[in-house]
Amino acid sequence: MIRWAATLAVLLPFLAGPTMAPAAGDLPQAAKSVAQDRAFTVAPRMTMSDPIRSRGNVARQLRTYIEHAPRGSTISIMSFFLSSSITWPALRAAYRRGVNIRAVLYGGPDGRPIPVSWEGARLTEMIRAGRARGRRGSWVVWTRKTARGNDIGNSAMHAKVWQFSRVGRTRKVTMIGSYNNGDPPDSRSYSAMVTLPGPELYDPVQRIFQVSAKDRYVGGNPQRRKSGDGWDLYFFPSTSITRANDPVLERLRSIPARSGTRMTIAMYSWQGFRGAWLARKLAAMVEAGARLTVVVGPDVARSVVRTVREAGARLEDGCWRTGRRSRPYVFTHNKEMTATWVEDGTTRYAAWLGSDDWGNGGGGSQSDQVTIGLYSRWAYNRLNKLLGPQIAHEPDNLAPCDPL
Repeated sequence: MIRWAATLAVLLPFLAGPTMAPAAGDLPQAAKSVAQDRAFTVAPRMTMSDPIRSRGNVARQLRTYIEHAPRGSTISIMSFFLSSSITWPALRAAYRRGVNIRAVLYGGPDGRPIPVSWEGARLTEMIRAGRARGRRGSWVVWTRKTARGNDIGNSAMHAKVWQFSRVGRTRKVTMIGSYNNGDPPDSRSYSAMVTLPGPELYDPVQRIFQVSAKDRYVGGNPQRRKSGDGWDLYFFPSTSITRANDPVLERLRSIPARSGTRMTIAMYSWQGFRGAWLARKLAAMVEAGARLTVVVGPDVARSVVRTVREAGARLEDGCWRTGRRSRPYVFTHNKEMTATWVEDGTTRYAAWLGSDDWGNGGGGSQSDQVTIGLYSRWAYNRLNKLLGPQIAHEPDNLAPCDPL
């Protein structure tokens, strides 16, 4: 297993020569910048990258948080790849002002930078150069296939998580979702991220991040579960995945299969034996009276489409031609779901966001994934609103689609 890592530490002031005081004319602007950083706060937020109406939404949000990360704070990244012209200048500037940057990135079968991850490669080189000058505190790990699981098949480090130890006045900020940080995803795919401040979520995710950075199989079944006030998490890989330990099947079993239950799913990939048992469970729920809408992504098996369609689910096209040569397709890259139901006379609301495609292969249970469930009316309504443009798109021919 090959691991590429670089570490950094802040240069001692005397190595840079005499310290120069800012010119008088610079003082107001410097004071203004510090005041803005101190005033900036982070609130719960959910964002969709929409290639048609608001390209680069998530990348710009990340840029804002990076710009407000103060010297001495830490940015932790788990991402399939990094290739964003929006976030790269902000990461470079943050590192130069003394922010620690730590990243766990997918390194293919050999644990090396992959071509699509040019931003990650530049980050690695920048940190390596900093190490040569004596800096510490930052590093990049390129995983060989998975980070915590068995390196089998096409398994990968597929999680999409950003954590900030501090953004402005807010400490411990976590972002989780289906967004790959890059210009190509911004231009052609829908994907979502949820932002939540606070240590209750930050700390368990950070512990998984630290284990992932070791890039080795942790033994046993590396599936992990965490929960808190109004949320729960699951972390893959799951070796093996079974009906008894599948967190998505467990989720569906907890939702009443009857009239009054409404579910919406947007899924990039859904296949394999795991995909089949999830499709059959959803079909049974629809046949029992639940309502289901599915945005069918480009890698959803035709057998899955047939199973839920024959049960009476409403199917929406999740991949369609744009008529443009430079961007012939746009598609859903979501792995998101919402649900509402009545239980004990109370209406329940839930939303799930993350990186887990519903399969038993590389994009699903064999790979590193993080998915969060949020149990609130806000999360349910917000995610449904963000999924609205994909659901509203016409026509819905669900033709086979290979956008890549």
